[in-house]
Amino acid sequence: MFRVQHSRVPAAIAAIAVAAAAAGCSSGSTPASTTGKSSNQTSNVATTAYTAKQLRGALLTTMHGRKLAEAVEDGAYGKLPGIEATRASVKGVKITPAKCAGTTGSGLSSSKFDNVPATVASFRDGRNGVSEVLLAPPASMLSSALVRKIPAGCAHYTARVGRHVYFYTLKSWPAPRIGTATSELNVRASGAQKANIWTVIYRTSNMVGAITLVGARATRAEAQSLAKQAYQRAAKALV
Repeated sequence: MFRVQHSRVPAAIAAIAVAAAAAGCSSGSTPASTTGKSSNQTSNVATTAYTAKQLRGALLTTMHGRKLAEAVEDGAYGKLPGIEATRASVKGVKITPAKCAGTTGSGLSSSKFDNVPATVASFRDGRNGVSEVLLAPPASMLSSALVRKIPAGCAHYTARVGRHVYFYTLKSWPAPRIGTATSELNVRASGAQKANIWTVIYRTSNMVGAITLVGARATRAEAQSLAKQAYQRAAKALV
């Protein structure tokens, strides 16, 4: 799940789509208990390759010449302010079919990543909002960060926010090879507001990275390009 404030799509609407893109079809997950923001304070997580501070130093610092939209966040993934805000924004949203609101077994919306060292950066790229996230899960959790299959019946679903109804289409795409393995998803929303969100998640032998691109004119090619840039930066910094 990723921060969405810098998209021109209303935050609650974009958050639903971002959550779906991260989890395979989830409107959010119940946070697990954490012990603090610092990765050195996290518990219930096996040994990881990097601390949150180390991951922070591997993020992109500019995007197409544009600086960060706000301060970088680092610490336990589930306690990052942007992650907490995104989760809060989807509370009270009614998803139909209901089963699509609870599929949190894979992807970065799963609460099992809550104690993992992580860092998040947000950018404005023209009319688009962009988020980069880096996590250092233990080896046993690396593969589950990728979304390999959309749950049956969740390729199309609706979300009701108050009096407004939104229609979502979720589709996985063949992803370019980035790192050890990659997954790529697109979420399109229509209704009272429109959203187009591309998420590329990659993993290596010791980290997970993701780029989420949000905007009416967001494109697959742009998301892939940014993901490749992010990976190159992270791979070089985390040696």
